[in-house]
This record gives sequence, structure tokens and C-alpha cells, in this order.
Amino acid sequence: MFKKKKENEKEVPNGVEATKQFNERVSRLLVVCLDGVCQMIPEKEVFYSTLKNLGDVVRKATRPKPLAGMGKDIEDFFKRQILETRFRETKNDTVKQIVLDLTETIQQIATTAGDFDHKMEVSLEEIQSAATIPDILALKDGIIKEIVKVRVNSQSLKSVVNAYKKTTQSLSSKLEETEAKALVDSLTNVLNRSAYNMKISQMMREFATSKNFFCLLVLDIDHFKKFNDTYGHKAGDRVLRSVAASVQDTLRASDLVFRYGGEEFVVLLNGAQEENAFKLAEKIRKGVEKEYFVDKDQKLKVTISLGISCVREGESEIELFERADKAMYVAKRKGRNRVEIAE
Repeated sequence: MFKKKKENEKEVPNGVEATKQFNERVSRLLVVCLDGVCQMIPEKEVFYSTLKNLGDVVRKATRPKPLAGMGKDIEDFFKRQILETRFRETKNDTVKQIVLDLTETIQQIATTAGDFDHKMEVSLEEIQSAATIPDILALKDGIIKEIVKVRVNSQSLKSVVNAYKKTTQSLSSKLEETEAKALVDSLTNVLNRSAYNMKISQMMREFATSKNFFCLLVLDIDHFKKFNDTYGHKAGDRVLRSVAASVQDTLRASDLVFRYGGEEFVVLLNGAQEENAFKLAEKIRKGVEKEYFVDKDQKLKVTISLGISCVREGESEIELFERADKAMYVAKRKGRNRVEIAE
């Protein structure tokens, strides 16, 4: 039995429909490519305005659907490139600051040395005109004090130079490491372990020199092995991507998230004190908790456990991490899906 065609109903030829779908797909790919390139070039470039306007025109004309497949892969590629490019720029700022700090220190000591030369000239003139031995001895004591100051400053300069030498050697090895490696995790599109090694060294140095306070979070996905064993590695990958995206969306512009390894992530909270760090950690935990995945007819919930440590005077970056890591395991032992602050 044939179905009766309604009046005014038009039959769309397969070729026309296929062409329409092809055009829509090309439009989506074009828009994501234009958006990605625009984010990678400076806004002051004339080319930037041209590409942005073209993207707006294509987007308005086609109203592209949400990205999937190749379009999503291209978008993820640009996200990784942009994040890595911006993060690499921080190493230049770090090197510049080290040189500026050292130069400023040398200038301060050089100024003191210049004052010493002037004071010696004045003292010699005063000795020439001194009338009594007590006056001459008093001037002698003053000269000795100035010589001691110069010696102390000289030792201080040597100590400062040695400290900067040690810092630059450590930084140099880390920069060489990051030059040869990608800095963004390809699965989760957040910064990776190599990027963390570089950033934590920079932040520890800034705390030592300028007292720029910060806190570190270690977070681990609860029962992650269960997702892989029960639902397969693809489900596990989806969990990792979702957690990374949820954390990234929760953070402030000044904060950074890194995939440290496996299902473990590290977050660096710039300028945060312990109370603020706890509030942010709770916000991250709740954001992950409200997400769920659908596998066939099941809703799969995901939770995380977090540990917090805030930087302290005199501790190393390893000690800072270990305190947060231990706090995270305390959260696991207390039932998971919770935040604990390091002792």
C-alpha cells in the first residue's frame, strides 16, 4: 500500500539533501578553523579582523550545529595549541624577571661601593686636617666600619650570584625539557606534568622573593578503575575529559589545572589563602559531582577526592606536593568525595 502524498508537500531530491548536509558540514569546519586561527594571532593584526568578520558572516548565514566528529577534533587541536603557546610565554617572563632581579641587586651594591669611594676621599681629607691623635683614631674607626660594610656587601653579592646561578641552572634544565615536549595533555586538553614542573618552580621562586602566596590542590577521581574495568576504557576517557573540563570551567583566570598522571590532577591557585582554597576546592568537587554519564540505560556518577596544601616558608616544591597528596588520601580514607586540608 502506498502512502498518499499530502497537498503542497514537496519531495526533496536526495542529491539536493546531500549537498545541503555537505555545505552545513563544511560551514561548521570553516567556522571552527576561523575561530581557532583568530585566537592564535594578535588582535592588532589586520588579518585578525578580516578572519573574525568572515567567521561572523559564515556563522550568521549557516547557523552551524554543535560540533562533533572532525569539527570537535579540530576545535580540540586549536585549544591545545593556544593553551601551550600562552603557557610557553610564561617562561620568557620568568627568565626576564630573574635577570632584572639580579641586575637590581648588583646596582644596589654598586651604589654602596660608590658611596664608599666618596667617603674614603672625605676621610682622607679629614685625616690631613686632623689636629689630634684621638681625632685621627676616630676617623680610622670610621674607615674600618666602611671597609667592613664593603666586605659584607661583597659576600652578599657572592651569595646572591650563587643563588641566582643555582636558580637559572635548574630553570634552564626545565626549559630544555619543556622545549622538547608538548605541554598539553592530548586527551583532556589541560596542561600536563611537564608544564606543572615548570610552573611550580616559577611559583616557588616568586614566593621566596616576593611572597606571592598560593595553594596547591591534588585531586583524584574516585573508583576510576571501576569505570575502565566495568564499562571499558572509552568510558574511562570520557570521565577524564569531563572532570578536566569541569575543573577548568570552575577555576579563576589566574589558576591552572594540570593532568599529573593517570586519574590524578593538580591545581595551582595563585594568590589564594587556605580559606579561599577550601571554598574553591568544594566548588570543584560539587561541580564534578553533579555531572553524570549515560551508559545504555544507566546513569554513572563521578566524584573526586581533594587535598589542599598552601605554600610555607622554607619548604620545597616536593614537600608542598606531598602534603596535598597525603591530605587527598585522608579524604579517600574518610569516605571519598570530600576535601581535606594538609596539616
